[in-house]
Amino acid sequence: MTRTAVFLLSVVFSQAAFAAASIVSPLTNDPVEVLDEQGKMVQELPLKDVPKNPLPVLQYNEALDLVQVEMLGKRIWLDTVTLDIDPPLSKVVNLPCQKMTKSQAKDSENNSTIGFGPGCNK
Repeated sequence: MTRTAVFLLSVVFSQAAFAAASIVSPLTNDPVEVLDEQGKMVQELPLKDVPKNPLPVLQYNEALDLVQVEMLGKRIWLDTVTLDIDPPLSKVVNLPCQKMTKSQAKDSENNSTIGFGPGCNK
């Protein structure tokens, strides 16, 4: 029984320590969707009513991909899709950059890469 309790407490505190290290950059989406712990929208806040300073992550729900932050004196949940979190909470996969084939001369003016992100624009 005590081994189970010690294990569960270590898991809880290790997740809290991991989550406390991450910071949510100032929010930019207008309006900001405030969610409950199940991921359902509770309310929308206008961006002008949201603090402009970075917010520490209090908890991370990996199953629903939600983070809990303290804003305006309340603990609220936010969807990580709309946030810039440093360091990232989920695994980051580095993809190798590949050259796109050029079929016509005008293609040489298109410097985009589909699906590989800004790191491949070199």
